[in-house]
Amino acid sequence: MDPDRSEQRRELADLHGWDYAERHQAAIQGWPRTALPPGPLGRVRHELTGRHRGRPFRIFDYVHHGAPGAPWQRIEVCAVALPVRVPYIYIRGHGDDEGDVYAESPDSRFALELLSESVRADLRRYGFTDLVMDRDVLICTSDGGGPGAPESRLEALTELVDRVPADVWARWGQD
Repeated sequence: MDPDRSEQRRELADLHGWDYAERHQAAIQGWPRTALPPGPLGRVRHELTGRHRGRPFRIFDYVHHGAPGAPWQRIEVCAVALPVRVPYIYIRGHGDDEGDVYAESPDSRFALELLSESVRADLRRYGFTDLVMDRDVLICTSDGGGPGAPESRLEALTELVDRVPADVWARWGQD
């Protein structure tokens, strides 16, 4: 257990009126494996949940072994609710202002429409390198680039979701 991490997260929760849970393994139930590091399923620790600019989110530490017998590693995961359920998409960028942004999805038309030039510019501006949209959530880990501080990452992801035109969400939303 990491008492400093627990205290930091509790303070963030108190400051913003969010909820804190020291452990919450069910937080990742049903998530796509591409959203988390490869290897055996890890543990969810120090979870924050709440709303940011009206959008539900969760931030937690994912503690895992990179390989059997390897030491424990920790990454931070941030997940922001999408306005609708969408097809799966994995978005990859170079994390700089120059690099291109790529996407993999069972429906390439969704990827093309979602990644408008303004959304690509925001991905570059924030330095994201790996994002996953699955069903009704946008997921990013600290290994996926972007702002480092939890509040800054949350703000960047929320802004990305808000910048996607409403007609894209309406056209691609699934029941």
